[in-house]
Amino acid sequence: MLDLIKPNLEYKDKYIEMIKEWKNYGGPFEPCIIEYDCNNLIEDLNYNAVIDVVNNYSNGKLYDYDANYFVSSDFYFIIDENELIGMCELRHSLSDLGKEVKGNFNCGIRPSKRNKGYCQNTIKELINKLIEQNESTSYMCFDENNTIMPKVVDYLGFKFEKAIQVKDKIILSYYKVL
Repeated sequence: MLDLIKPNLEYKDKYIEMIKEWKNYGGPFEPCIIEYDCNNLIEDLNYNAVIDVVNNYSNGKLYDYDANYFVSSDFYFIIDENELIGMCELRHSLSDLGKEVKGNFNCGIRPSKRNKGYCQNTIKELINKLIEQNESTSYMCFDENNTIMPKVVDYLGFKFEKAIQVKDKIILSYYKVL
């Protein structure tokens, strides 16, 4: 049974174990918290800072590079049978630019748990959260070189909207009426 749980102190050791696995495997590191922690030494990992970022983003206190895309977001640990599978982000109140290049969802599955349906099932749960919040449309965006997300958007019934050049990447934007 898949559960989405806000990061808390109970999961500190499991989080560190997951970061070690990701560091050994390499990227991509998603969401941004994972990337930050994977780019630093495990000994320097400050789990309290992870909790602070999670709480700040939930309260709309974003880093400058995200402020143009959405108003707030919620991070969740993806848990299956008490095992930490990965981490995801649900972004709220997207700007027009956010709808085109970020989307509502960011999902990172640890390397040993990939290709088992966790990403699509996590995004289904995140869509349910948007429905509970009376959102009418959800957006999903990803780099054109991503090999997993095209399968996820197809499976979940998203419709292609457009492709946008962002620096040296092409970002594909999809939407789904809820």
